[in-house]
Amino acid sequence: MKTTRNVVTTAASLALMMGMLLSSCGANNSIAESSAASAQPSAEATTDAAPQARTYTDSKGHTVEIPAEAERIIYTGSDVGDMLALGVTPIGAALGIIKEQVAFPELLDGIKDIGDLLGDAEKITALDPDLILLDSGGTYYEEGAFDTLSKIAPTVTYDRLETNERLRMLGDIVGKQQEAEEWIASYEAKVKEAVAKLNVQTGESASVFLLLGKEFYVMGDKSFAATLYHTLGYTPAPEIQKNLIDANERFANISNELLPDFAGDWLFVLTDEDDAARSAT
Repeated sequence: MKTTRNVVTTAASLALMMGMLLSSCGANNSIAESSAASAQPSAEATTDAAPQARTYTDSKGHTVEIPAEAERIIYTGSDVGDMLALGVTPIGAALGIIKEQVAFPELLDGIKDIGDLLGDAEKITALDPDLILLDSGGTYYEEGAFDTLSKIAPTVTYDRLETNERLRMLGDIVGKQQEAEEWIASYEAKVKEAVAKLNVQTGESASVFLLLGKEFYVMGDKSFAATLYHTLGYTPAPEIQKNLIDANERFANISNELLPDFAGDWLFVLTDEDDAARSAT
């Protein structure tokens, strides 16, 4: 049986915050630079001087006229931290579980919950947005949602790209290109510092377990786990690679008897800050 050398137990809320700010639920996190021009949809100003609007071709091929400087943005999807990283506070977002479990809930002050990940049309209409960002990278995406939201305000779909590409893309849409580059530079500096402090060795494996009450879940390579594998350089434990990542599963509920099979050299155990959960670890 494999012996796990290191165990790190932390609050799930902290991990969710990291996932919200640093990773996409549906995209790998990489510290490698990538060409923004090759990955981003195209945008061009409709006038030469101080345009009030411009055309933008989004991830689904829609050509949309959007404000040059949107002020009332609705953000659908699960990574509202992308907007916060750009210095943009949406007037509405799909907060869901994030609202209850982020480590710093004050960051969500002033953001109205718009319902599920595709947004509730009635709630969005009431907020009178001038731009809607619609997550098209999830399996729940429906073209009908774009049609509905487009009747409320200019709507742009976006894909779940790698972190740097995604921030550059969103920065382009909302006119925060410089802020995106500044955040990326700061993040990559912190990554290098973290890797040095952790002394991550080549081939060193890791597992992420989520403990909610008495229930154990093992995570694939999304959210916090994506940061470990794709940014910090840990290798997924073989069973995680085979049963979750290769199968495109985000997480799986497992019995205590199977825990050793999914254990890497490092165990990152996320709890819900419940006393029973902490005592179980």
